[in-house]
Amino acid sequence: QGTSPLCITTWPSALLQLPSLLEGMGVCQWEAIAAYAADRDLEGPERDATEEARYDAQKQWLSSRGQAPHEYVLRIVAWDEACMALEPCLVPYYLEAGMEHWLLWFNPERYLPVGDLPPEDQIREALQRFLGPAPDPEWVMWYENLPSKRSVPAVRHLHVFLRLSAAPPPVGAASRMLRQAWEGRSEWLAEERRQRGIRSELPLA
Repeated sequence: QGTSPLCITTWPSALLQLPSLLEGMGVCQWEAIAAYAADRDLEGPERDATEEARYDAQKQWLSSRGQAPHEYVLRIVAWDEACMALEPCLVPYYLEAGMEHWLLWFNPERYLPVGDLPPEDQIREALQRFLGPAPDPEWVMWYENLPSKRSVPAVRHLHVFLRLSAAPPPVGAASRMLRQAWEGRSEWLAEERRQRGIRSELPLA
């Protein structure tokens, strides 16, 4: 039977005893992500003010169209044959340079909002399917947010963090292809570009 994975990595015990490196909503370091994944009493990573504003704007835009966030996800995400998808996070956490924030989505047609997610070996297989090389804790880690922190609870997902500077070259190539495809079908990114174009055409006061 599957479990709800928190972080599918093995870290030295000394690392797991690190104090929180995330206080004050500063930039989140790789070691801090590992520490938080192992100990949920620590402060978790957060978005900066710019990304929070973008998230609020997207939710208002969806509401104006009569859509809920989970409906947008189900329509836009590129599901594979296993009802999973690895996509960039639209509004990523505030991370140190060289890190990227992604989401591994699970289609509710197969993975209900409550219940178990696939076990660790299937998560690893999924990431390898999307990225190429077998996952290694030097360049990838993941966890599921606590229920109180899930902004799209109707569609289960893991937060996946990539450290591309430490990853094999095929990971960078695969992530760029995935991001390019995602950018091409993201209705919200297209709306942001449209709004920026309108603002740039406004006369100066």
